[in-house]
Amino acid sequence: MKRKIIALILLVSVLGTGVWLGVKNNLWNKSEDRTYSGTIETTEVPVQPEQGGRLTEVLVQEGQSVKVGDVLARQDDRAAKTSLEIAKGQLQQAQARLNDMLNGSRSEEVRRLQAVLAQAQATENGLAQNVQFERKNLADLQQLYSAGAVPKKDVDAEQNKLDSVNAQHESAKAQVEAAQATLDQALAGLTEPSIQAQKSAVNIAEQGVNAAQLSLEKTVIKSPLNGVVFYRHVEPGKIVNPGAPIVTLSDPEDLWIKVYVPDAELKLVKIGETAHVSVDAYPDQTFAGEITYISDQAEFTPKNVQTKEERTKMVYAVKVRLNEGKDVLKAGMPADVLFQ
Repeated sequence: MKRKIIALILLVSVLGTGVWLGVKNNLWNKSEDRTYSGTIETTEVPVQPEQGGRLTEVLVQEGQSVKVGDVLARQDDRAAKTSLEIAKGQLQQAQARLNDMLNGSRSEEVRRLQAVLAQAQATENGLAQNVQFERKNLADLQQLYSAGAVPKKDVDAEQNKLDSVNAQHESAKAQVEAAQATLDQALAGLTEPSIQAQKSAVNIAEQGVNAAQLSLEKTVIKSPLNGVVFYRHVEPGKIVNPGAPIVTLSDPEDLWIKVYVPDAELKLVKIGETAHVSVDAYPDQTFAGEITYISDQAEFTPKNVQTKEERTKMVYAVKVRLNEGKDVLKAGMPADVLFQ
C-alpha cells in the first residue's frame, strides 16, 4: 500500500514537472519565435537630371542635410539661354505681324502706295498722248506716200515707232492696274483666315518660349525632399545623360526594418500592429514601430539573415516602420523586432 502511495506521488510529481516545463517552454518559444532580426533601412531617392549636359557645379557633399528646393548641382546653361533668346525673338516677330494685321495698314504705307499709283497713272497718260501723236504722224506719212512725196521706208519706220509706243502704253496700263490693286488691298485690310493663321503662329511662338524657359530651369538640379546626401555619384565637369544619378538622398524620417516570419507564425502578425525594436547601441531602450506591409507570397529564408539549417524554411517578408528613435537610430544598424 505504501509503495502504491509513493508511486502515485512520484507520478503526480513527474506530470506536474512536465506540465510546468511544457508551459514554460511554450511561453519561451512563443516569445522567442516572435523576435526576428533585421537591419534598419531608409528610403533612398536618386536625383537624376531630365536632360543631358556637362555639370558645372556639384554643391553638396555626402552626409550633408538638404531641404526641398535646395540646389544640388548645375549644368552648363549657355545653349539653353541661347535657345530662349531665339524663341523670344520669334515671338516678337509673330506678335508684331499680328499687330499690323489687327491695326490695319499704316498711314505712311497707304500714302506710299497712293504715290506709286499716281506715278503709274502719269506714265500711262504720257504714253497715251505719245500713241495719239504717232498715229497722226503715221496717217500723214501714208497720205504723202500715196501722193509719191515720201518713200515707203519712212512709212515703215513710223509704223515701227507707233508699235513700240503702243507696247509701252499697254505695259503702263498694267502697272496702273497692279498699283491700284495693291492700294485697294491695303485700304481693305487682310482677311479673317489670315488673321487667325497669324494668331496661331503667335501661340506656337509662345509655347516655344515656354519650352525654352523650362529647358533652362532644368539645368538647375534641386532637391525633391528634406533629407541627407547618402551618396555623391559625380564630380563637376562630367557629362551626364538624362536619368543618370547625380546624388542619392536618404529620408531620415522614413526608417524601417524588413524581417522574415515563418508561415506558422504569420497569423500572429497583422498590419497596423505595434512592434518593439531594439538595437545593440542602446541595449536598455526599445523603440516603437508599426507593421505596414506583409508579403502575400512565401519565399525561402534569405541566406544573409539566417543559418544554413533555416534557409529551407518558407517565410513571409514583414516591413516595420519606426515611429520612435529617428533622432538616434541610423540606417545600417542591426536590430531585433519583437511582435506582441
